[in-house]
Amino acid sequence: MPTDTRITFRAASADVVHGFLIEKTNVNVTLVPGYIASISTRFAAPADSAMPCHEYCGSGHQAMWAHVRVIDKSRFMALAKGQRRLNCVAP
Repeated sequence: MPTDTRITFRAASADVVHGFLIEKTNVNVTLVPGYIASISTRFAAPADSAMPCHEYCGSGHQAMWAHVRVIDKSRFMALAKGQRRLNCVAP
C-alpha cells in the first residue's frame, strides 16, 4: 500500500466472529457474520506489519493472519504503472 493515501478496508465473515488488526496502527475491526465492516486509515511511513485475527474463531485461528507492506507513494505509483495488481513480494 502507498504512504499518505486514504486506504479503506472492507471485510465480512461468512461463518463466525473474526477480527483483524494491523500492528502498530489504529486499525482494529471485529467481523460479525452478516455484516460488512469498513475502516479507513492513512499510513504515514513505510512499514511491514502483521495483520492477525484477534478474535478466537476456532480450529486454525493461530494461522489466520496477513502481511501488510506500506511503501513510499512514489515507489508504489512506479510499480503500479506497469502492473494491474500488486502483491507483497518485493521486486
